[in-house]
Amino acid sequence: KPLILYIFLFYWHFLNALFTVEAPKSLYTVERGNNVTMECTFPVHEKSEFRDLSISWEKKDELRKQVYALIKGVEDFKSQHSDFKGRINLLKENLKLGQSVLQITDVKLRDAGIYRCVIGYGVADYKTISLKVKAPYRTITQGMVSPGDNEWKLMCQSEGYPLAEVIWQNKEYEDLTYKANTSYETGSDQLYHVTSTLTIKSRVGENFYCIFWNKELQENTSA
Repeated sequence: KPLILYIFLFYWHFLNALFTVEAPKSLYTVERGNNVTMECTFPVHEKSEFRDLSISWEKKDELRKQVYALIKGVEDFKSQHSDFKGRINLLKENLKLGQSVLQITDVKLRDAGIYRCVIGYGVADYKTISLKVKAPYRTITQGMVSPGDNEWKLMCQSEGYPLAEVIWQNKEYEDLTYKANTSYETGSDQLYHVTSTLTIKSRVGENFYCIFWNKELQENTSA
């Protein structure tokens, strides 16, 4: 009996070593509102029976969220988390190529995180994939008022994600940020709504620039 158990364990580890799930990309970055396609691969051969195939895509939050499940060749949406209802598609035509291709449509900021692609086919293996979601500060709303005596309050507002720094400069590109007052708030959409006001004394006709600098994404937008 000990010999039989040893042989069983040897072949179990051998089979697991042969069946390896891979992730061609470990990180995907997508803009909020767009679609994203993530992929993991697994070994197949000519006699592969996909009725024996099980696939699970999970999101690792505080609690595990089921994104998609294929159990023994049959899709199971009963356990799918409400965050992903109606936005998930697995390209089944790619399974014969050994590709588990998951599409998420209308990506939300809350979709960002770590995903686990689990493939079960007699034995099982998995890979983790990271998804980053960005929302560039594309549109800047400007405002200007004069309390009098050549004093001006210049205002710039925008929204995006992650949180941006606002930099102020004059036409000589001198940094005036230390004179500005910048604040932000977050809404139910998780976007940062950033407002920055620069108070200066200036003649009419001078140019000033506000720059929304998103350090994490290495992106900037100016007005």
